[in-house]
Amino acid sequence: MGECVDVKRDGAVARVVMHRKGNNGIAEDLMAELAAAFGELSEDPSVRVIVLASEYEKYFSVGADLTMLAGIDREAEDAIDQVAGFMKRMNAHFSAIESCPKPVIAAINGHALGGGSELTLCCDFRIMVEDGRSRIGQTESSLGIIPGAGGTQRLPRLIGKARAMRYLIESTRLSAKEAEAVGWVDKAVAPEELQGAVDELAGKLAKAATFAIAMIKDAVRRGFDLPLDEALEIEAHNFARTALSTDAAIGIMSFLSKQEPEFTGS
Repeated sequence: MGECVDVKRDGAVARVVMHRKGNNGIAEDLMAELAAAFGELSEDPSVRVIVLASEYEKYFSVGADLTMLAGIDREAEDAIDQVAGFMKRMNAHFSAIESCPKPVIAAINGHALGGGSELTLCCDFRIMVEDGRSRIGQTESSLGIIPGAGGTQRLPRLIGKARAMRYLIESTRLSAKEAEAVGWVDKAVAPEELQGAVDELAGKLAKAATFAIAMIKDAVRRGFDLPLDEALEIEAHNFARTALSTDAAIGIMSFLSKQEPEFTGS
């Protein structure tokens, strides 16, 4: 158990639970602990799915803890370098979540704003509570700043440039249903259904060929912005790795014998 993050295990499913100062404000202490937790779980063969969750009922994460900016001397010659350096460190922590080879589910039980929304964008699946209150959004422009941990890059890739541009500029706060309609979240559920929906998806993924999932994530992440021929080289290499895996042998033999496969994740 850490100062900001706990890791709870239930068989092949690991839950990474945030508990920073009542609302999970995004700061270096929280992100460093998250990156460390995801790094450890990435290397643990017994873990096949990771759920990112909040301990607090009303908040997934309210966004950046802006007290860091208050300590910057705006007149200093290196002020821009100081802030940019801080964000580079933060982005390395966010990238540790995005690059995790295991499937990652964000269980969004409350507000996910600013950096909190950026945190969910690093996950593979987003399930959000529809309670008439909770909102998700990149709300930085309403404070005179911009997203600094991937919001201007990951959100357009997820929901399209034109739609994302409007939400980014207007600091739009969407309900779970509204976010589901545009693809920002995968599923909007009632409060009493959130845990069950997350557990159902986690259980399904835990039985899947998680090595193949890791190779899919890697190919998409590394190939997305490359010319097609270069991206196809990544895909071909990752295909070869999966084709020679234990899970491929299990999957093919199970298919031929008309049985349910029992994948090992290797």
